[in-house]
Amino acid sequence: MKTKKFLGKIRQDPLESLAKGPKEVMASLWQEYLQEVLNASQKSRRYQKVRQQIEEKANFPEIFRDWNTMDVEARAAAWKRLINAAKDVLWAGWETCVRCGECCEISSPTLLAPDLTLFQKEILTWNEVYTLRAGEQVTSREGKPETLREERLKVREVPGSHQCWFYLAATNSCRIYDDRPEQCRRQECWGDEDRVLETSELLNREALLAGAPEIWDLIRAHDERCGIGRLAQALKGLETEPDQAGEALFDALHFDHYLRQMLQQEWELSEAATELLLGRPLTRFLKDHGINAALTPEGTFRLTPRNE
Repeated sequence: MKTKKFLGKIRQDPLESLAKGPKEVMASLWQEYLQEVLNASQKSRRYQKVRQQIEEKANFPEIFRDWNTMDVEARAAAWKRLINAAKDVLWAGWETCVRCGECCEISSPTLLAPDLTLFQKEILTWNEVYTLRAGEQVTSREGKPETLREERLKVREVPGSHQCWFYLAATNSCRIYDDRPEQCRRQECWGDEDRVLETSELLNREALLAGAPEIWDLIRAHDERCGIGRLAQALKGLETEPDQAGEALFDALHFDHYLRQMLQQEWELSEAATELLLGRPLTRFLKDHGINAALTPEGTFRLTPRNE
């Protein structure tokens, strides 16, 4: 980050405007100044929170209220107070998280290798994390669709949103901030761009469940019969070989459904925990590809187009 110069100047010579102009002119110059030193969109949560901190420190409302009655010396002192407040706040921690919550509402974090300790300390449990398997279609933080090349473990989102499960919007706070995942710690919204995660950095189910071979055997069996690649191939074959492709889909759907039931009924796991072990239900995968898979009273699945 380049060192900011706190000169209190944006235009070629705003001093005359500050000396003679009304409070609206001062506010306009102040906004221009902040735009330059903060170098962020005025609509961003980070910009708004840092601006609030600066203006509270300098008591901007009082300066704005009294500006029109101030003499030149008083205006100069008030402007200097604003600039010093900006300097103090920014130099104290511009390149740090200000806990504005903006990234928390865009997406939940992907877990990395160091986050294994969060499970060991029981900060995270199987109920708060789910698996995205290689080959799944997802939406990036920038809103672009992409296909995953590798497995990812993610903290759950608040239903109906992209908001992280641990973020409390009402208080603009994180329930596990002091023990937040590694990707949250690396997040630098003040930087130019996010660093692309390397496959070797990602936490996966094999590392997480290394001490539970009986569970890993079930996961392997599930991946063999319900793998994303196998399902994608079956979907492609529905037009050319509908009987064979349909049989593969039904086999995968039933195995996936009844394995989840077994884990919940016999192992007493929650539905959320099965989404960590097995990934999201195959009905969700098919829904993303335009097909509704509904379980009939007879215990079999019925496939229909989503627009039906």
